Amino acid sequence: MIRLLRYTTTALALACASCGESNNLHPVSGAVLYQGKPAAGATVFFRRRGGDTMNDHAIMGIVQKDGSFTLVCGPYGKGVPAGEYDVLIQWRQDLKQPRGSARKGEDRLKGRYADAKRPRLHAVVKAEVNHLPPLELTD
Repeated sequence: MIRLLRYTTTALALACASCGESNNLHPVSGAVLYQGKPAAGATVFFRRRGGDTMNDHAIMGIVQKDGSFTLVCGPYGKGVPAGEYDVLIQWRQDLKQPRGSARKGEDRLKGRYADAKRPRLHAVVKAEVNHLPPLELTD
């Protein structure tokens, strides 16, 4: 019983390690542009550099019509813990799918910005309000 309790406690601690409590989150916003135009509908993912991808919460945002995005950390809400991150972007669009549903279809960026082993973009989140410079994507 003690062993099971220890295992469960460790698993929960690891699962929460990425975001921690909501008071450790700092607002992060930015914009994604593709060839100078808003990449509306693209998904921005932040992965802690050197983090445990199996146990970290998803940190992500959806690019709006004007190109802007705001990051959310799993169940904790808006914001991101301070630290260094790899930035991954996918831009899947299926014009037939309903708005607000999970994106399906081919990545319009052909995976160039979604390779977790060789990320092309990086960001630093400070313990303050963070307005990142626009992420300019090219072919």
